[in-house]
Amino acid sequence: MRKDGGLHAWLDVTAGVAGDMLMGALVDAGADLELLQKAVRAVAGEGVTLRREPVIRAGLRATKVHVDLLSRGTGTRTWPQLRNCLIDADLHPQTRQRAMDAFERLVGAYSRGHGIEADQVVMAEVGALDSLSDIVGDCEALRLLGVTSVSASPVAVGSGRIHTTQGDLPVPVPAVAELARGWGLSRPAPPTELPDEPVPASSTPHGAEFAASLPLGEISADAEGVLTEGPARSVGRGDLGELATPTGMALLRSLAARCEPLPPMTLRSVGVGAGGRDVPGRPNVVRVLLGEL
Repeated sequence: MRKDGGLHAWLDVTAGVAGDMLMGALVDAGADLELLQKAVRAVAGEGVTLRREPVIRAGLRATKVHVDLLSRGTGTRTWPQLRNCLIDADLHPQTRQRAMDAFERLVGAYSRGHGIEADQVVMAEVGALDSLSDIVGDCEALRLLGVTSVSASPVAVGSGRIHTTQGDLPVPVPAVAELARGWGLSRPAPPTELPDEPVPASSTPHGAEFAASLPLGEISADAEGVLTEGPARSVGRGDLGELATPTGMALLRSLAARCEPLPPMTLRSVGVGAGGRDVPGRPNVVRVLLGEL
């Protein structure tokens, strides 16, 4: 048992990482979705709804957490505005601090990768709400589960090129490459069967978050008008595409103290979180193993 009585979380990100995938894993491990919803709405407002769905990914059972947005929004938000949202929100201090750390890493990576001053990084409204929801939801989930330390495996970043507002970008995209400095990288084998469409890791690939010169996802509305953000599209058929998103990498680097194999622990809970697509031969999931070191 840790001296502080808390749990250690080891993240298996060998298939990639995104904010919604991590949230699915933490909810699957036991985090209360209703309490996550409360924290998310404290920063993102009543127009954001979290919902869970049991799914299968390449033969593995997993939990998919959807972040549904009720309004498309036409405005933008800067990093100082988002920082104030986190400061003013009714959040547990631990959740707020973890979320601030993740956002600072995310904005810093975009700043370095695209030559933009941090305070000048601008997020489109839909992307801002989606990022706030993922980051705050994940950080609150860790608190609710009693996690006091985190480590993780090497991360799969993907391969190929993806479509962006300014043309095609190589994978990993600049922000992910910046965030991956000093972390172990892995490269999963290509899928055993090639799908008809390029395959992304997650249904919310946060490359669509920032307004200028950054990757775009596809935003569509269902029959009830709920917005969902689709994956950034790969340029070449058969490419792995973007497996690690900027938001997922920012969470990984801010939360995990070290890159390591599964450490010796007494295992208490396992959670499996799904990405948006079921890729043949490659389970599109993030796993979290919780226990005492």
